[in-house]
Amino acid sequence: MLVVTANWAIGDGTLWRRPLRGLLPRAWGSLQRAALRAGFRRDGRYEPIERIDMVFAGDTFDLLGSRHWAEREQRPWHRSTAAAGIRRRVATAAARRAAGLTRLARQLLAEGLAVPAATPQGRPHLRLPVSVPVSITLLAGDRDGWLTPTRDWPAGLHWADRWSGDHWQVEHGQRFDPLQGSGSGQPGEPPSLVQSLAVGLVARFAAAVEGWLPGTASPLRLLADSHPLDLADAFWHLLLPRAAAGSIGLADRLADQWKRCVSAWQREAVGEQVEVAADFDFIGRLAAVLAAPGQPGRATSLLADLCGPATSPRQTAAPLTAGLILGHLDEMVAAAAWSPLACRCLGLPPSSPASGTVPGETVGVSLVQPTGRSLPPCHPRALLAVATDRGEHLEMLDLTAGSPTVVWRPDRSLAAGHRPARRGEAA
Repeated sequence: MLVVTANWAIGDGTLWRRPLRGLLPRAWGSLQRAALRAGFRRDGRYEPIERIDMVFAGDTFDLLGSRHWAEREQRPWHRSTAAAGIRRRVATAAARRAAGLTRLARQLLAEGLAVPAATPQGRPHLRLPVSVPVSITLLAGDRDGWLTPTRDWPAGLHWADRWSGDHWQVEHGQRFDPLQGSGSGQPGEPPSLVQSLAVGLVARFAAAVEGWLPGTASPLRLLADSHPLDLADAFWHLLLPRAAAGSIGLADRLADQWKRCVSAWQREAVGEQVEVAADFDFIGRLAAVLAAPGQPGRATSLLADLCGPATSPRQTAAPLTAGLILGHLDEMVAAAAWSPLACRCLGLPPSSPASGTVPGETVGVSLVQPTGRSLPPCHPRALLAVATDRGEHLEMLDLTAGSPTVVWRPDRSLAAGHRPARRGEAA
């Protein structure tokens, strides 16, 4: 069984925090339930799965949204001693906040996942556990690409750029994003548009206004979770009316600070040589959209101009391999770009189901929800590949659906003397 998840975005917590304590127990329950369900064959007989491959398809950590970058002139992509020191500091703090995930990974690697053994009649033996071996691979993303394993990371945890199996290939896939450009954000190289916005605009703004918004980390996190072309709508139509809460003075201060941060980001992006493959001033036009309130979806025209007509040459190469799973782009974007290729994506979904794609173009545009709607929680998404008699198929796995109080545990008193047998061992 293959489980692919992405975009956990665990940061150092200096600007905003993403709740992990409630998510991990639920993810554990969802994983165990999925493994149990995958053991049932088409004829109804149960046989424990042979192994579980877990792949974190990039951006497990968010090393860009940090106060350490916002309050200094150094940037993650700078090649300097000072920047290297900040990179280590941010990575160490983010790894510390991921302690719960690390413990879970260490337990799965050492002990496997306990599922019921099978009875001779092909039913789950609820009193006898069997341990299914688990492998875990972390792939580099565009927000944690320079992260390197530390000595205290779980033994057996694999680090890679890509993962491939018999039927599926997994990578973060930022190279397929039309907004990626030629920048990688590695030390000594220019940043991509996404990286530049994350540090030069979002983190800068969050650090500047955090003291004005006590107890409103969620609106600030909304900006961090937004697609680059959603940022204008996220600020003007979501964050501003909620954070100001009827205070005209605070609204004016937030708007003025946002405009100053947009202007500072534009100057920095030009100086850092942020490139988007367009035949017009994409940075300038995006800055104009970001700095001025207007109707939602104004970035649609930018995207249409960037991609050009469907008959024109594509700015980014399409994935040519069927069975490719990407962690970076949203499913809707990839489907609009490369359909009917069998490409699945785990990028954060559009903020509103009412959003659509640019007809005939490469990338879709998501619009933020109207002010009257509550903000949805932003959780990492996951895909589950299950082998059946007709081959393997993919389905979505909701990591938040598993209740931490409804987890199968063998009755140790009734199974006294039994240790969880490794899959393949005699029970």
